[in-house]
Amino acid sequence: MQLSCPQCGTRDARVSHRRDLLEILKSVFGVYPLRCRRCQTRWETSVWAGGAWKYARCPRCYRQELSTWSQIYYHPPRWTRWMLRLGATPYRCAPCRCNFSSFRPCKERTTWRKPEESVTQAVNRAAVVENPVPIAHPVFESGSDPRER
Repeated sequence: MQLSCPQCGTRDARVSHRRDLLEILKSVFGVYPLRCRRCQTRWETSVWAGGAWKYARCPRCYRQELSTWSQIYYHPPRWTRWMLRLGATPYRCAPCRCNFSSFRPCKERTTWRKPEESVTQAVNRAAVVENPVPIAHPVFESGSDPRER
């Protein structure tokens, strides 16, 4: 799927309204009209291009950069709960803030958390010892301190 604008190259696109019966029929077969929010360019993209049909995508904006969500913090609709009980994975699209579930695997997984520090990085950070001996500044060497006079 081509989600970046062919005119300006941004990924700030939305699903455009279908103009006629032909576009409605195309969307049944996986060809969707998109519109760039910055330059208002309109183009069509297909879910069949590049094997995008194999992976989960957001139902609102069709992006495939997804993270996961927990039922502790979100109470999904009944249909989503049934899908989760049957083994679907809970996905979240961060740009449009859509929580959904899908049986398809995630193509690109993103995270908004800091990466955890590895054990070797923690050991290396702890091994660095600061110099306990103060370094004399050339201005305040013996005999040049104005307070000694």
